[in-house]
Amino acid sequence: MPMDSFNTTPKRASSLQHAVSSPGSKRSLLDRTKSATFGRIGKRLSQPQEQSSPSNFLHSIYDDEDEDDLGEPIPKAPRLTSEHFSRYEIMTELINLRNPSHCPLGVYVMPSTADLHVWYGVLFVHKGFYRSGTFKFRLTLPENYPNQPPSITLLTDLFHPLVDVKGNVCISQQFPVWRPYQDYTFHVLHYLKNMFKKVVLDGLNDKYCYNKEAYRLYRHDIAIFAKLAHQSAQLSITESFLYDHPEDDNPIRFSPLSDAKFGML
Repeated sequence: MPMDSFNTTPKRASSLQHAVSSPGSKRSLLDRTKSATFGRIGKRLSQPQEQSSPSNFLHSIYDDEDEDDLGEPIPKAPRLTSEHFSRYEIMTELINLRNPSHCPLGVYVMPSTADLHVWYGVLFVHKGFYRSGTFKFRLTLPENYPNQPPSITLLTDLFHPLVDVKGNVCISQQFPVWRPYQDYTFHVLHYLKNMFKKVVLDGLNDKYCYNKEAYRLYRHDIAIFAKLAHQSAQLSITESFLYDHPEDDNPIRFSPLSDAKFGML
């Protein structure tokens, strides 16, 4: 029997070599690869983009799934950005406010229902010039927080050296230079609580006071200042101020309580 009748390996090798070395095969393979690749890219670009929101935060950290040549999804690694880390830090600070050593006594804070960078709060004052006062406020975190400090705006009219006519509170005397990862929102909340105390009022510097008249009266006519401060406190607990809710995204609400329900507490 001739020996070449058993020699099938060289034929397979030569066939493979011919398929690889054939210019037509190269073009065909390249064309198929390009078509599959650009087809997937075109499919992804044609899909509408969704707007990011707090509700799809966890989903948004992943890239859209790609598909292989058989149409099967290809999982991708998480895509984390500075925005996601910022949200994580903000949520961590909110959770830490449950710690009594973080959130000052008499201060209650909740995040806006529409924006995680906006917090609403209420402050109850039991002593001093503003005793019996209930002061609502809004704390706003900048987009680049914690690199920049938060700002506080009183939503209740207040006669105070550190508060201007629009309710903006100056925190610069306590935080002349904001130190990221050393200064936190709970430090600002503690200063907000302490600014109603005599020890802070005594140490105020004129250049940090938005309300110059309140500062002047505190320095030179304490009796008139005490009267106006008391009026602010009493005004804050009137029904027109206490039960007014102009901000739709503010989850903190006050409502009247009947005598019957009060007796059940």
